[in-house]
Amino acid sequence: MSAPGPAAPPSGSAIPAAAAQPRGRLFRKYVLSFIGVVSLVLLASGLLDGWFSYRETRTTLALVQDSKAEAAAQRIEQFIAEIERQIGWTTHAQWAAGTVDQRRFDYVRLLRQVPAITELVQIDATGKEQLKVSRLAMDVVGSGADLSAEARFVEAKQRRVWYGPVYFRKESEPYMTIAVAHGGRAAGVTAAEVNLKLIWDVVTSIRLGQRGYAYVVDREGRLIAHPDISLVLRNTDLARSAQVVAARDAVENRFAEAQAIVVPGFDGRSVFSAHATIPQLGWIVFVESPIQEALAPLYATMWRTAGLLLAGLAIAALGGIFFARRMLAPVRALTAGAARLGVGDLGHRIDVRTGDEIQSLADSFNEMAGQLQQSYAGLEQKVADRTRELQESLEQQTATSDVLRVISASPGALAPVFDQMLESATRICAARFGIVFRYGTDGFRVEAMRNVPPAYAEVLRSSPPYFRNVAPDSAFGRMLARIEPVHVEDLRVGQAYADRMPIRTDLVDLGQARTFLAVPLVKDGKLIGAFALYRDEVKGFTPKQIELVAGFSDQAVIAMENVRLFDEVQARTRELAQSVEELRALGEVGQAVNSTLDAARVLDTIITKAVEISGTEAGVIYGYSTRHQAFRMRASAGGTPELTEAIRQQKLNMQTPLGDAARTREPVQITDLTAVPDTPVVRMLLAAGYRSLLIVPLIGRERVIGALVMRRKQTGLFPSRTVDLIKTLAAQSVGAIQNARLFGEIEEKSRQLELASQHKSQFLANMSHELRTPLNAVLGYAELMADGIYGDLSDKAQGVLARIQTNGKHLLGLINDVLDLSKIEAGQFTLANEPYSVGAVVQAVIAATESLASNKAIRLGAEIEPDLPPGQGDERRLTQVFLNIVGNAIKFTDQGEVVIAARGDGETFEIAVRDTGPGIAPENQAKIFGEFQQVDDSSTRKKGGTGLGLAISKKIVEMHGGTISVESELGKGSIFRVRIPMRAAPVKEAAQ
Repeated sequence: MSAPGPAAPPSGSAIPAAAAQPRGRLFRKYVLSFIGVVSLVLLASGLLDGWFSYRETRTTLALVQDSKAEAAAQRIEQFIAEIERQIGWTTHAQWAAGTVDQRRFDYVRLLRQVPAITELVQIDATGKEQLKVSRLAMDVVGSGADLSAEARFVEAKQRRVWYGPVYFRKESEPYMTIAVAHGGRAAGVTAAEVNLKLIWDVVTSIRLGQRGYAYVVDREGRLIAHPDISLVLRNTDLARSAQVVAARDAVENRFAEAQAIVVPGFDGRSVFSAHATIPQLGWIVFVESPIQEALAPLYATMWRTAGLLLAGLAIAALGGIFFARRMLAPVRALTAGAARLGVGDLGHRIDVRTGDEIQSLADSFNEMAGQLQQSYAGLEQKVADRTRELQESLEQQTATSDVLRVISASPGALAPVFDQMLESATRICAARFGIVFRYGTDGFRVEAMRNVPPAYAEVLRSSPPYFRNVAPDSAFGRMLARIEPVHVEDLRVGQAYADRMPIRTDLVDLGQARTFLAVPLVKDGKLIGAFALYRDEVKGFTPKQIELVAGFSDQAVIAMENVRLFDEVQARTRELAQSVEELRALGEVGQAVNSTLDAARVLDTIITKAVEISGTEAGVIYGYSTRHQAFRMRASAGGTPELTEAIRQQKLNMQTPLGDAARTREPVQITDLTAVPDTPVVRMLLAAGYRSLLIVPLIGRERVIGALVMRRKQTGLFPSRTVDLIKTLAAQSVGAIQNARLFGEIEEKSRQLELASQHKSQFLANMSHELRTPLNAVLGYAELMADGIYGDLSDKAQGVLARIQTNGKHLLGLINDVLDLSKIEAGQFTLANEPYSVGAVVQAVIAATESLASNKAIRLGAEIEPDLPPGQGDERRLTQVFLNIVGNAIKFTDQGEVVIAARGDGETFEIAVRDTGPGIAPENQAKIFGEFQQVDDSSTRKKGGTGLGLAISKKIVEMHGGTISVESELGKGSIFRVRIPMRAAPVKEAAQ
């Protein structure tokens, strides 16, 4: 007899339906588990077999490709060796002894026999070229070109056979040089230029599968042979490719085993790559095959393994079905019984007798059914209670979600947030109305209301004074003192209502409230407001409702903080945007100041930007004229053309507000134009609608140079930020005005200096010419008198005449030097650009100064490096330079020698003049190259001189693109060094 329970289901359809759902699951689990175990074994076996097959296949491919690469390397080596052998018969001693025609005939025959050879050169034992036969150029016989320093001669003599590096002729075809030493005592060398493009026949004959190929790189990693000849002709560099780097590592580490690596091919697809080296050439031969083709046998094996795996899975599925059917009979009985218990038939018992865990499980179900029959009586009430609790929780979560959504949707507004909070709180807590209060220095004030009775709402809107000073024993007083929720179950009970306190009586009588709950809004431990709910019946709020209102209060604090932060961010964003705009404007003004010296353009830019970013309507920049004692308009923006022209006609002196700003050197603000003395300008501005002015003086280094005036159509002070900005723009205006003034002064001074320099150069040129003509006549007549044309002269007269000639020649040299210097400064001094010989220049200088050295018994010598190449420049002017230097050396040297040494380094000539004279002090060495500069000592005064020779020499050397310097020590002589390019490109400006 079973305990009372729910009624049996009206029909039997529910139990089979419930049992049908899980019946197939356990069956599938057994079948799939069986299949899984078998599949795992088969899959592991297949993977291991595939892995080992892959390793074996890759090793086999490595061996095959390595052997192919070795075979290709041997064929290429044989190709080069055959060329070497063909060249070898031209190196016998008796062959070199033949006639030139015979040797030339043999070379031509060799070119016909060996198509790869494009040029043959015979070099004799001294390194001179005797014969050259070429397919690409004219044959040359007995040129005698010196090839003794070239590697093909030196290396062949040392090694007998030398293989040169690969080079690309015309940046396309690969070539190399093979040089073979001749036999015999005075052996020469035969050098052959070999076209390596013919190696293409060797690499194209190498096949590996259908798409395998071979190619060759030289020791630098450049491609020299490939089936695709276009890659070779493009001079392809493979030095950084993975296969070349790996091959070089293998050569350096001397790997013994075949090394096949997977690398990107020329078309970007992966290939297997193996290599072999040609040691004597340093070349590397690569054999590569596409990975898809190379691993095709492995892929076939994998497909067979996959077929076996599918067959095994089919067998496993059949076995799983068979065993699962045998195992699931008691499980199905258990499932059917559980289904009946699940639909409420708690009197049913499951009958399973298997003697294993399934029977134990059936007994547990039967025991559970009995316990459920006993506890079912109170279950419905528990479910109802739990359902109600879940419904309340769901409503609270939904309300919280709605509030959060409103907070996120209204980051800058509190009204919709508080309205949503009050709506949700009053609805969920069954309150009559709700209020949100904000607390500050003036007490509590209403922030938001919901469903407040109109009479009480009117009292709240009237801002009654009782919200400012709340009593300590009142509800708000207790909340303020303890900062915790306040709950009053009956507002009519208590001393406050009995004493007829307005706060309590208005709330009860006008608001019809009986139960009150207020939760504080707290931020950083301080009270900032309250969240209050009111009921019109005596019914206390539950702890869950108080907890819910506390959650709303926390959200209200977050919303208030969000609004504050949002307002701060907005304000800060506006400030930053304004700052960015100001900086951009200042940058544009600075760019205008730096990019042009046109003051009008710069001032227009400044005043335009000032009006744009200061929020004013118009602006003017005035310049102050000290001569006229008045301000003059320089630039304007924002005003009408008529007003601008009218103000331009007005004379503004120091008795105006502009003058006040100029005297105080501080900004002046006119907050209301109607309050200042009446003037024509003020009347014009008032008529145009302007009401206030900001005047900022433009202050220069020593005086006020103008003013910047901003006009606005509203009264009041200008913001300090605007004043600072206008002061910055005023400073830039000062810079623009001063820059324009200074630039004008500089231009005027430059014109004056240029004119003075022209006059000086013309004067020197004219005077030098006018002085030189009569002086030449004087020297001519003196020479005629010395020769006795006008009769014999006494010894005394001869001495006087000799002094006249000496001083006249000195004066003529001075005039010539001054004329040269004036030409240089006037830019009329030009150089010839012709071939010259350094040796000829030195010999000319020695010939011209030899008599001076002989008179003083000084040795004058030259040390010229042999085989100096010819130079390009002005030979006459360079001779003038060294005549000056050598003449000075002889003049100041009393005993010893003066030596001229010349050498070259391939790009530059260095000519040094060395003497054994008294030397030059260090402090005077920099001065001697200046115009009209001499070392001020007794020897200089005694020897004489113009002080222009070295200055002119320095300018001539610099015009050749060279340098001149001196090394000297007192008592040990001096060395003047001149360095000039062998191919000088004369620069006229260098002398200016």
